[in-house]
Amino acid sequence: MTAVNPMGEASGLQTAAAPVAEAPPAEKSRLKTYLKLFWDLICEHWFILGLCFAIGFAAAVPNFGRKGGWIAAQWTIKYGAVIIIFLLSGLSLKTRALLTVMTRLHVHLFIQFICLVLTPAIGYGFARALMESSTMNRDLANGLVVAMTMPTTISTNVVFTKQSGGNEPVALVNAVIGNIIGIFVSPAWLYLYLGKSGQAPYADVIKQLAITIIAPLIVGQIVQYIFPNQVKKAQEKVNFGKIGNLMIILLVWNTFCDTFHRKIHLEAKSWVPMLFLEIGLFILFSVMCLTLATFVPFKHFFRLDKPDAVAIIMCGSTKTLALGMPLITVLYGKHASVGVISLPLIIYHASQCLLGSLYIKQLKKWVDGPLPGAWPASLWRTVDPDDTGPGKVVRNESSKASDSSGSPSNSPVPLRSTEALAPVSVDTPQATGSLVRREQAGDDVERAESAALVTGGDSASGTSVSRGSVGLKRAAT
Repeated sequence: MTAVNPMGEASGLQTAAAPVAEAPPAEKSRLKTYLKLFWDLICEHWFILGLCFAIGFAAAVPNFGRKGGWIAAQWTIKYGAVIIIFLLSGLSLKTRALLTVMTRLHVHLFIQFICLVLTPAIGYGFARALMESSTMNRDLANGLVVAMTMPTTISTNVVFTKQSGGNEPVALVNAVIGNIIGIFVSPAWLYLYLGKSGQAPYADVIKQLAITIIAPLIVGQIVQYIFPNQVKKAQEKVNFGKIGNLMIILLVWNTFCDTFHRKIHLEAKSWVPMLFLEIGLFILFSVMCLTLATFVPFKHFFRLDKPDAVAIIMCGSTKTLALGMPLITVLYGKHASVGVISLPLIIYHASQCLLGSLYIKQLKKWVDGPLPGAWPASLWRTVDPDDTGPGKVVRNESSKASDSSGSPSNSPVPLRSTEALAPVSVDTPQATGSLVRREQAGDDVERAESAALVTGGDSASGTSVSRGSVGLKRAAT
């Protein structure tokens, strides 16, 4: 007889463990979906998150990445990160493209005028308005003038221009030119605007440019020339763009480690308005550069295209720390508020990194738009068939052109102006796969479809004409 314990359970028998309730399959699937979305979000915005983490980490442990700190960041980061950026540029840029860009003096003058003449004047105007305010720290307003008179940054504009589909050689050449000219122009502006005189560290700046930009660029070009296949394989396996972004994060981290180490004490009523002002200035300068680069007279005179416009935006709106901080030390080294004076340049540098990274995707879409060689879009509209005349821009609407063998070709169809078009007969077999809009476009479409049925007959030709016809009809409406 089985003994029964006071609780009514049979002794000597092992009770079965209660089954653990498992989550329903639908909940598991939903959780997995949320985790995937979260991970995709991190992967998409990892650069911005990395910048925020770098600033927070610098605030927590400034001695780690400051100048003369635990890792000697004045060498390992300030030189090492920039050298890596331009070594990768040397490995990826074609020598012929780089040499060709050097001869485009009109583009370089345009960019340097924006960066070293236009933006300093605008910045000084805002600084003068701040000086009239009783709540604004005067040293902070002077620091804004210093920040706005600096040349373009060295590394950020090159990396962002490349990732945005812009003209990387233009950005690279102007990074060098701007910082060489800046060592003479920036002190002149400061003397004119603030009455401060001092000799810029010419030798130090030129030495830094030679070591961090020119030398690694030449080494990269030589390696690319000697080992072209190996470099190509390396580009396929390694994402040079992400490495460049990582180097920028390290540079920002180094900058803020130095900033937090100085322990700058400033009231919020002074630096918070300055923060929003400089964010607004960067956006203003970016829009101004885009407007000037797409302004029709400038566009034609300077022979600019979309990639050039991206380079102008990135170079014209950014300011460098590499020249700014040494120049501030020379002019204000004995000043008690040297940290406050340098703060606007540091804030602007962080703003251009954060906001510039947000531009990349939109600029890339713009460069790779449906009309990559024609812009602004409002001036290169699709022309109505009944409104075609000299100077109007037309586009071959066929998705595939036929080669001499009659097989479809995937080569891109260029944009053409009607001034360069001779009369085209669509009654010939050659016109079956390629329709060109002209004054009698409506009749041409009908005759082209008839010609396709008589001469083409095959599915490829029929598809080409059908697609061209649909495109023309859609454009006409």
